[in-house]
Amino acid sequence: MNMRKKLLLVAVMLTALCGKSFACGWDEGDWYYYNLFNQEIMSDERYRPFLLVYGSRYYTNDTLRNGNIEEWRQYLGLSYEDTQYLVFKASREDLQNLSKGKAVLDGNMSFATASFMKKHKQALLYLAYAKYLEPYMRIIPGESADFYWDLPEYEYNAGDLDYDKVKSVLTRSWNAESDKELKLRYGYQLVRLAHYTRRYQEAVQLFDQYVEPLKMRTEMYYYALCQKAGALRGLGETVEANREFIQVFANSYDLKTLAYTSLTLGWDNDIDFADFVAGAADNNERNDIFFMMGYSDFNNPVNEIEKIVATDPDAIQAKVLMVRAVNMIERRMLPSEPNWEQEGNNSLYPFLSPTDTESRDFFNQALRLSDTQRDKASDKNFWNLASSYLHFLNKDFDLAGRCLDNVQSTKDDYLDMVNHLGAYLDICRQPKINADVEYYLFDNYAELIKGEENYNYNYAYNTFVGLVLANRYALQGERAKSYLTLHHIVQITDEPTEALVDDVQAFLNKKKKTSLECYLADNSTLEVANPNNYLSYIKGVLRLTEGDLKSAKSLFEKQTRLQVSPLIFGHNIVVYFSGDEEEIMHGEYIDDFPFIHDNMSELDVTDALIQLQKLGEKKGDEAAKANYLIANFFYNVSRTGYYRHYLRFDDNNGFSYWKFGPDAKAYKNTLELSNAYLEKARKTATDRELLAHIIFAQAKNAQQLEEQNASYWTYKMVVPHEQFNEFDQYAGTIYHSVVSSNCIYYRDYHN
Repeated sequence: MNMRKKLLLVAVMLTALCGKSFACGWDEGDWYYYNLFNQEIMSDERYRPFLLVYGSRYYTNDTLRNGNIEEWRQYLGLSYEDTQYLVFKASREDLQNLSKGKAVLDGNMSFATASFMKKHKQALLYLAYAKYLEPYMRIIPGESADFYWDLPEYEYNAGDLDYDKVKSVLTRSWNAESDKELKLRYGYQLVRLAHYTRRYQEAVQLFDQYVEPLKMRTEMYYYALCQKAGALRGLGETVEANREFIQVFANSYDLKTLAYTSLTLGWDNDIDFADFVAGAADNNERNDIFFMMGYSDFNNPVNEIEKIVATDPDAIQAKVLMVRAVNMIERRMLPSEPNWEQEGNNSLYPFLSPTDTESRDFFNQALRLSDTQRDKASDKNFWNLASSYLHFLNKDFDLAGRCLDNVQSTKDDYLDMVNHLGAYLDICRQPKINADVEYYLFDNYAELIKGEENYNYNYAYNTFVGLVLANRYALQGERAKSYLTLHHIVQITDEPTEALVDDVQAFLNKKKKTSLECYLADNSTLEVANPNNYLSYIKGVLRLTEGDLKSAKSLFEKQTRLQVSPLIFGHNIVVYFSGDEEEIMHGEYIDDFPFIHDNMSELDVTDALIQLQKLGEKKGDEAAKANYLIANFFYNVSRTGYYRHYLRFDDNNGFSYWKFGPDAKAYKNTLELSNAYLEKARKTATDRELLAHIIFAQAKNAQQLEEQNASYWTYKMVVPHEQFNEFDQYAGTIYHSVVSSNCIYYRDYHN
């Protein structure tokens, strides 16, 4: 590996957030994986912000205690909560009163007894002055050439202070103070003030004068060192600044993310990474340098783990990078919306595609390293658990079980993972999910199978065990159980097929079910009063989209859903979806057929279509009108019809790409049916007004078919010339006049 690392700000930010690197290229969002291998089992919470997360730069770490507050807690002899309140929330006025021995009314500071105030007078004086300074401790906004980017606009900044006056107060206080801890805090304030007022050289000098001589390597020392490093960077001394930031990262409790961010901003193309490794103050700092590279360079963190464990098998940095690596692998191998027809011989979930050689190589490298560490490291529990999990993903269940048996930890998070992984091993190693296995699984793992009690339709919340079962059922050809393991039956309408409806219906009507099958049947039908009737309704809609009116009617006799107006048999001139139907739709010829009435159900609509179909078999204008209305119906329920939602199980015609877009393969477009009935209407029509309606309707169909077949992203106005040529022959009819006034396509055709 080339030791010269060129980490520019843009590259690092893109890699950390959305880059197409080894990890982020998988692009599994943070809510779309299962986190079966709990990252937080690594023991040092200071590194928790660096666990794997794609939605933000750093992992949420609500449990991390503040190192500064911990030092104050030990100094003041208070609880962590009381110390935190005193330092961060108490008012300056109350702090000043406490320093004078005066009681305060704030009930949260009942700990401030007379003896406490007397003993800690100097500390209270410092806190009161720090409270005064804090609102101003923002760097003065400067030129874009420096390394400070996107600074928020604060009400105050350090430039609003009288620098000489504040410096004088801090210097006098430092000189007068005999307590080294308080002296260090005054020194920190001096360095910070100079840095934030962009007196960079003075900030470095103040650190050397007021901080370094105290020889205290506490958290506050690294607070001050971080300020010095920022000043060095402001001076353009990048190498020196980065060496200081590395010290801050390696030793600070609070400032690891700040130091890391500052380091990535300060890398220079001419900096040799090997020099930083060679210049590490100790082994821990060296490990942190490798860790930061493994964290930044998402392409392969295992390379950096290998360097760390070569000299320090028990390094915490190796464990942190390992849990990140394992979770990278998990996100790749446990997709929450998997393709069961993955190429390759072994499609048992979890799986890696055999064509994904990069992921497979990374997986094998991580597994080899983990297995090696099981022998080398003193903390064998962590590495046995990591190896067990990786062997489990590799479907080497026997070896995974042996590794798991070697985990002897009594920690709750370890025990929880051991129990869950043992259950996953037991479930996944079942060669076939037959009736006996179903009884066994539901008796022993019902809670894992059920997952969240509140059913959520988002596939991201499918349980891992549910996906395993769905995969096995799919491979066994049990399509209904595979589907219902992950879905409620109302979700069939997302991508409906009659074959799936038939399979689900057969499963639900199965007489003797296992306990697991009973759960699947009951859980998947929670929101449906009568599953058989509901499935018949879905099938009826599918039959209607095919134009099978008689069959659709018999199915709708069991259940219907929508009420619709007679205008579903009407027509429009302008393709428009937001207006009221009375303004958009026109109802010529509907009143000629009294069986078309208000508030029709799907059954009523289908019955009306059947009656129109019978009339359409006759001759003359009445038959033409009947076929014209049927054609209108099938146009109106097409992807661009005003009632486009009607046969797509939706409640309104608001746009949905997956239902109305050009790739909506699950829903048949009905324009072809509309065309067929228009042709029938035209053959028997004699009335010029009626023929004008029919020919313009054919023009609309031609235009919509052409546009829908065009690219979704390339809009073009399609003019149906052939039909408009014919429509010109009906000049003088009322309908021709209406169309000429309202149809932009027709006007453009003539222009």
